[in-house]
Order: sequence, then C-alpha cells, then structure tokens
Amino acid sequence: MGAIHKTALAAAVAAAALTLNACDHKPKPQGAETGTPSAAPPELTFSDKDADAAVTLTLPEAVKAYPELHSRLYSEGKKELTGFLGDAHKDRAQQSADGIEVPAYSHTIAWKISAETPKLVSAFAQEDDFRGGAHPNSTFQAVLWDRAKKQPVAASSLFAPGADMKAVDAYVCHQIEAERSKRLGEPTTQAGTGFTCPTLSASRLILVASTVKEKAGAVDALFAPYEVGPYVEGPYEIRVPQALLKGVLNPDYADQFAGEPVKDTALPDLTQ
Repeated sequence: MGAIHKTALAAAVAAAALTLNACDHKPKPQGAETGTPSAAPPELTFSDKDADAAVTLTLPEAVKAYPELHSRLYSEGKKELTGFLGDAHKDRAQQSADGIEVPAYSHTIAWKISAETPKLVSAFAQEDDFRGGAHPNSTFQAVLWDRAKKQPVAASSLFAPGADMKAVDAYVCHQIEAERSKRLGEPTTQAGTGFTCPTLSASRLILVASTVKEKAGAVDALFAPYEVGPYVEGPYEIRVPQALLKGVLNPDYADQFAGEPVKDTALPDLTQ
C-alpha cells in the first residue's frame, strides 16, 4: 500500500475513534448519575389485607417537607400495623379452632398536620382498631416536632417549668362539662360521671393554626372515648386559645403563638 493510502487510512481510523468517543460523552439525563439510582419518593401510604385483617396507614402530602418526621411516622406506623396483622392471624386461628365466628379485624392510622410554625410542626393521627368487639376502639396519636432539632418534643415542653396551671386546667375541665351538657341536653359536671378532670400538660395536644401567618392561635387537647367520658359520648376536642396560655408558656416557644385560632376543628365529626 502506498504511503498516501496508509496516511489516508490512518486519518479515517482516527476520525472514527473521535466520533465514537464523542458519542460516549453525550450529556446524561439530569439525575441519571452512573451507579447512583434515583431516590424513591417518600411513601405516604401502607396497606395490607388478607382473610384475617385489613390495615391502612396514610400520611399527609405536607409531611414530605420533613424527611425525618416522615421516616418516623411511616416506619413506626408500618411496624405497628405489621404487628397487628400477626396478632390477627393468631387470634383468628384460635377462634376458628374454638368454633367462634368473628369478623375480620381492621386497623387504620390516618395522620394529619394541624399547624406549622417556624419552630414547630404539629401532627396527629386518628386510629381505629377493630378486633371483633361491638365497635372499634378509637384512639389518637400526637407528635410535636422541633424543626431545628429534627426530633419530637414532649407536649409538656410547651409550658414553663413550674408554671401554675390551675386556672388553665380548670378551664379545660369546664369546657368538657359544657360540651357534655350540650351533647346530653342537660347540665352535667365531670364529678357526676365518674371521670376525673384532666390536666392540660399531660393531655394529647396539637397546635391550631392562627389568623396570624406562621403562628399558632391555640392548643387543642384530644381525648379519645373512655378518657374523659363514656364511649357513647365519643371523642372530645377541647380548645384553649393562646391568649389564655400567655402566663404559662415556655419562653422557648412563647413566640410561636399569636392571634386567634382558626375556626376549623381537627375532628370534623364533633361539629355534626
């Protein structure tokens, strides 16, 4: 082969190599990094069902903004419901062996976010647990989340250590009595029911959004059936406006409260 032909062939080979190399370095789609799979979006639901039981966990879309809170609520909820399924299998196997017919069990956990402030996120869940009795057992969960520390804080931390809570606790008790009297259609007191008056700091608390942006306008105490009254009366949601809490709030969180609470309640069924 002549020198000219060899030179031309070499040039052609080099050009082909450059073309292939250029193809290998085309920009990759955004997020498609080699060897790094795209992160799965946060799961907001978990459910499972078989002949013995059905379980469901739901989280609100807004919890995606708080990854650590989401992880906690989802993992703990899934663990609880998985354990419930295991209990249902054992219970119903024994019931079947004993010749007892019981409807399938069920358990639901539905989380919501009631309010968000610069320092705190307040979340609560309505939980229904049916194990073959006359009715489901209804309970609540509540989490007060410190946004900076990325961890839960005790509801009692809202109040100053050693604060005199007598007036606030008396207000809560009076509101329970007023709500019970409204439901029963006649005056009643807590003492006449056999149930004691709760203390606010030991209650299951959620923050209520305010008419002032990014503030909490009140604290609501959630009481499940049997906690402050008989099952037939249902749950109680007692609201304490922030104006009544000014003297007892923890200085670390006092600036998270202002204005009037919005009218909405966390439990819509209480207003029906």
